[in-house]
Formats: sequence, C-alpha cells, structure tokens
Amino acid sequence: MNRSIANWLATNPGGAVFATGLLGLLPFFGIGFFFFLPGAVPALLALARGPRQGAMVAAGASLLLALAIWFIGRSVPVGVIYAFWVLGPPLALAWVLRRTGSLSLCLQLATLAGIGLLAVLHAALGDPTQFWSPVVRQLAQEMQRRGLSLDDVFLDTLARGLWGWVTVLTLLLGMCAVFLARWWQHLSAESGSFGTEFRQIRLGRALGTVAAAAIVASFLIEHPFADDLARLLVSAFALVGVAAAHRIRHERGANTAWLWALYLLLVFVSPFALPALAGVGFVDNWLRSGGRNSISV
Repeated sequence: MNRSIANWLATNPGGAVFATGLLGLLPFFGIGFFFFLPGAVPALLALARGPRQGAMVAAGASLLLALAIWFIGRSVPVGVIYAFWVLGPPLALAWVLRRTGSLSLCLQLATLAGIGLLAVLHAALGDPTQFWSPVVRQLAQEMQRRGLSLDDVFLDTLARGLWGWVTVLTLLLGMCAVFLARWWQHLSAESGSFGTEFRQIRLGRALGTVAAAAIVASFLIEHPFADDLARLLVSAFALVGVAAAHRIRHERGANTAWLWALYLLLVFVSPFALPALAGVGFVDNWLRSGGRNSISV
C-alpha cells in the first residue's frame, strides 16, 4: 500500500497538490501530530522529478491552503505564512538531498539554519518574554473561559522559550518530512534502502562541540538565547540518537518492539526521553565522526 501511495504521488502532480492541501489542514481540525506530512509530498516530487516539480506542487498547495484557511475564518496572510512554514523547509532540504545524496548534510544545514534563525529572532525582536507576552496572555484568557487556569510563572516560561520551540518544531518538521519523502522515493523507484541511509546520519564533531558548549552555557548563563540554542541542538542530536537506535536494532537483529517502545516514550515522556536519546546521539556522533567504531559495536 505504501508503495502504491508513493507511486501515485510521484507520478500525479495534480493529485499531489490536493493531497498536500488536505494534509496541511489536519492541524486545524485537531490532528496536529503528523504536522510533517504535507511537506513530505512536494519533497517527494522534488526528489523524484526535480525541484521545479516540487515547487509547483508546493505553490499549488499553498494557494489551496490559503483559500481553505480563509474559508474557515482565518486571514489569507495567516494561510500563506502557514503554507510557507510547512512546505518551505522540506522543499529546500529535498533540493539539498537531490544534489548531494546526503541526509547527514541535510541535518547539518537544517541545524545551522536553525541556529541562524534563533540569532536573528533574538537580535531583531529582543526579549521573547516581552514579545510573546500579549499573545500568551490572550491564550490564557481563552483557556480560562474554557475552565483551565494557567499561572503567571507558566505563562512567562512559555513566552520565554517560544522562539526556541518554534525553531525546534521547524527543524523537526523539515527533517521528518524529508525522511518520509526519501522513504517514499525508495519505495516507488526501488533504488535502494532508506534504512541504510537513515541509520548513518550524523552531525559531525564541529556541531558536537557547539552543542556541548551551548548546553553548558545554558546552565551557567541566564539568557533565553542560550536556552533556546541548547534546546535546538538537543533536538537535533535526538534525531541522531533515533538513527543510532535503529542501527543498533538492525545490527543486533533485535525485535522491533523496543523501537516502538522508544517512540512511545518520546511521545508520552518526551522531557525525559528526548535528552536521554540526545545523549546517545551525541556519543554515537562523536565516535563515528572520529572514524572509530560506533556505540552499536
């Protein structure tokens, strides 16, 4: 079934436009867990048929999303910004992947772009607490009308870290969409194994060093940028940790049940599972970047 879907999307640009638009509306109906799905479709077209085809699908889907979001009561600019957010990063990463064939390079560039985005946001817009406070307070009032009370400490913490969470979500959205698009491409073309490619992703020692310094700085410096930077790099290394977990399972022939358990932990106890997985990813990345055996041996 997955192969049939991949073949249909890759060979049917018109259908891919409508599929992207429909998938992009899921978060507006309370189905936000698979937020990366819409970006995977134009990314697949970019990988399978070229960046121009991917861009055309993204443009058509953006128009559909803007109109649909306007129809349900939001402004057209909101629809355009949303479409650019969910479709732009996957399309750009698919272009990089098509030219280089390296998922590792995609993750490295996405992480560097995230660092740059954080730097620009903090430099241009100043204190995130001050910037986001009106929005967060309005959200709190809406939640209070529905019977849920949020205290001021929580609201200030939320506002302080929103730039970081937006950037982390953008990184995860782009990379997960490209992972799915690459898997679909291999299914439709039967040109290799996505698993082999995915299990080898890494960030390299330079970003590993930056991550270690950022995490230490986040404990020593009371500044939102330091916290946001550490949060972004932990999330990037968590992806490396997921790849390492898949490689360990593959090389040892273990049952896939413990991988499902890992994903469930990430969903339900992410504040504990994410840092632990990032630690695994950091160690594995450091060993493999130095040309030594990975932790799976």
